[in-house]
Amino acid sequence: MKKEQFNNFINLNLDTSRGMTPYNDRVYDEFGWQGGTCVQLDKKIKDVRDRAVAVRLDTNTDEKYIQALVDLKSNLDYIFASNSCADKIETLRQKETALLITKTAIDQEKKVLGNSKKEQNIYIGVGALVLLVGLYIVLKK
Repeated sequence: MKKEQFNNFINLNLDTSRGMTPYNDRVYDEFGWQGGTCVQLDKKIKDVRDRAVAVRLDTNTDEKYIQALVDLKSNLDYIFASNSCADKIETLRQKETALLITKTAIDQEKKVLGNSKKEQNIYIGVGALVLLVGLYIVLKK
């Protein structure tokens, strides 16, 4: 996606009265959103937020750059909300959790059944031995 398309797509303007600034280009170069999944968009929002916090802690940073980051984050948040990404991510997490729970349950069942099978074979062997000893005793008398 070209820079102009990007600016039109998410309407990345600091303020209509101020117009475009070089900070918009700098922010675009660092965090340009090129499309992708909701999970990638969520990570991009986190990266922009973390960068804005780190820059705000630096005392030598220009406020216009921070404002460009904040504007980008708000625009990415809008894209996130308009595409119902929160619901999609939650659905994905639920599916992954269900898959993990199912896999864990299967592994535990195999472990329990494996131990039970060993015990069952031991009891069958001991029972067969007792039966043979009893049959031997009865036939000897």
